[in-house]
Amino acid sequence: MTDDEYLTTGPLEPLIDSARQGNSEALGELLMVFRRYLVFLARTQLHHHMQAKADPSDLAQEACLAAHGNIANFKGQTIDEFTAWLRGILTNIVAMHLRKYLGTQKRDPRLEQNINHSLTNVSNFLQSGIAGDITSPSGNFERNEAFLRLAEGLEKLSDDYRRVIVLRNIEGMSFKEIAHLMGKTVNAVEKLWVRALAKLRENVGDAE
Repeated sequence: MTDDEYLTTGPLEPLIDSARQGNSEALGELLMVFRRYLVFLARTQLHHHMQAKADPSDLAQEACLAAHGNIANFKGQTIDEFTAWLRGILTNIVAMHLRKYLGTQKRDPRLEQNINHSLTNVSNFLQSGIAGDITSPSGNFERNEAFLRLAEGLEKLSDDYRRVIVLRNIEGMSFKEIAHLMGKTVNAVEKLWVRALAKLRENVGDAE
């Protein structure tokens, strides 16, 4: 199964149930479904800290491997519970990498809490707000799984498009702040954001 083929799969709860019972093939398929979600979450955490020192795809892969090794510890049954479990695993992995590269935070016990809070905010963004405007209940994709489609659409964007959406819609920055950060005029950033949203809608629509 490729990264794109997962969108044709049916409801995820049966896979979760099968994975909990020790079916490694089901778990592998399930993690393929969530992989781009994990990559996007990891990317948002690396944005400010160590873009050149860690690959979000590698962190997502580490999270998937950890999930394989710890599926016996997962006691949930729903998509929300599985999503939160994966997010917790990714939190620990991101924190480990941050400690490795940012020595000053080695003893800061708030690191995991801050990362988990940030990842939860990103996940909430995917499951509400802009997700409701961009995704559609049509097709064979269940509505409560639309956040996975949105995460995939975001991962397909160019770096500039994805960055302006993250800064504007997740981090809540003003166009003026984004313009300063990206070295562009306010007008250019506003137009970039509009084009980015249009491309995101196109990406999500193509996947349906």
